[in-house]
Amino acid sequence: MLYYKFQNYEEFKNMFGIIKHGNGVCSRKNKILLAYVKDKRLLHEAVEKNDYTLLHISSMAELKKTVTRRIIISGHSDNSLRYVLELDGDFFYSRNLETDSLKGLCEDGDTKAIRYINHKNGEKVFKMKAGKLYRSIIQETEFGRTLPEQVVTYLCEEFSADWQVYTHSKLPKNTLHVDKDFEKIYSSDWCKGDFSSCMTDKDYYYFYMDSVNASAAYLTDEDDMVIARCIIYNEVKDQDDNKWRLAERQYASDENDILKRALIDALIKGGYIDGYKKVGAGAGDAREFVDLEENSLSDRKFRIECDLDYDDPLSYQDSFKWYDECNRIADNYGHGDIGLDVTDGSINGEEEEEEYDDFHDYHCQATRVVYYHGQEYYCDVENLEDFTWVDRLEEYHHDSDVLQCPECKANFLKEDKCDSEITDEDYCCEECREKAEETYKKANWYYSDYDEEYYEYAEDITTYQVWNNILCEYEEKNISVESGNRLLARGELHELNGILYSRIDEETGLPYTYEMNEMTV
Repeated sequence: MLYYKFQNYEEFKNMFGIIKHGNGVCSRKNKILLAYVKDKRLLHEAVEKNDYTLLHISSMAELKKTVTRRIIISGHSDNSLRYVLELDGDFFYSRNLETDSLKGLCEDGDTKAIRYINHKNGEKVFKMKAGKLYRSIIQETEFGRTLPEQVVTYLCEEFSADWQVYTHSKLPKNTLHVDKDFEKIYSSDWCKGDFSSCMTDKDYYYFYMDSVNASAAYLTDEDDMVIARCIIYNEVKDQDDNKWRLAERQYASDENDILKRALIDALIKGGYIDGYKKVGAGAGDAREFVDLEENSLSDRKFRIECDLDYDDPLSYQDSFKWYDECNRIADNYGHGDIGLDVTDGSINGEEEEEEYDDFHDYHCQATRVVYYHGQEYYCDVENLEDFTWVDRLEEYHHDSDVLQCPECKANFLKEDKCDSEITDEDYCCEECREKAEETYKKANWYYSDYDEEYYEYAEDITTYQVWNNILCEYEEKNISVESGNRLLARGELHELNGILYSRIDEETGLPYTYEMNEMTV
């Protein structure tokens, strides 16, 4: 039965004909479109519903637009798909997945992924690559499951590209500044939100102008408000007299680590620095510098020239806090004997008021909040060896309460672990668990092309012959035994001499090219 009518051969050749490339190689145009309009299931549905709209698609743009609409309609009409994903203005439907108020945009600025809630896993928030998530949305709909694999892959690739364009348009338009305007980055009038900095509005910023070789580095938003800032020391020397440009500890609106990372990324791209204080490092982490490849520089003994007298303004120093007054050098490894990690604005010689470390039970110069078995303590900033920084919480927790994710290497609390029965390991989140299980399955389990799933045992998988419309030949693919039996019972697979076929010649009841092969034998 002819179900796509062409005016003439020239029209067919123009749409699906052979084209020659400069190197002499030939290929057929619109393979995806051709596979779609020749799909047997599509014809069956058109005849059954007396609706040939989908069979009259004549371009890839029309294919994308029309099929996407049908996917949305199919999802909307399925009462089992009760959750809505609002993505780039369209509304898709899912059994377990849903977008929140961010409408799929990731908080960390990842333009290739989609943020979503999985109601099957306790309504936790995850993110997934846009193409992978879109594929799962398509496969959940009755219409989507009828689409040829070539079409599904094409739609996912198109959606991924469109999603990146959309997310880029939604990102805040931040601007990087590297200058000497230290007053601005320490002023609450210009800083947006709480930077958790004890130096704000203290007028101690003259230290960077008069005593050291430094620059102010900061990001501003569309209203010219500072949203992230740090100090760059422009001439730092290590023990081998190598010179470095190092970015100090970063501060950001409401202590947002994403903005801190954005600042560092901008400085790297602009070529302003050779290394930086690790994002999330605390006030006591004087040696937590890394290079541009995130290799640790903790073995480097850094120093800067510092011309500071007793009555000169001093801004609290996180790293270069040991001062050698005679040689006019400040360092991060404890050679100098005058502390620059003071908050009263100068090295006036007065003895600082001591703080109390109630975890180790002694007095010290400075403490910070730490957690042990969920209990809050104040711990000496110079004695944090028993504690680990948990980046996502922005807190120090005792080593006995912390695990490291084997997938992403991030630290997380034991109480938040996602354990895997497949890999027998604990992960920081559902996404890492799923990623690790996928990797494990690829290495150790057996893949079914039809089901797009891995199976633990080889006996759960069999093969079948899939007819390739383009090459006009069968290709051997894997399918689960369960799916094979189900499709065979429904007449969607055909068996001959113990071999399964996706399609056969309806006139002969035999596989295509079967008679030819028999004659050859």
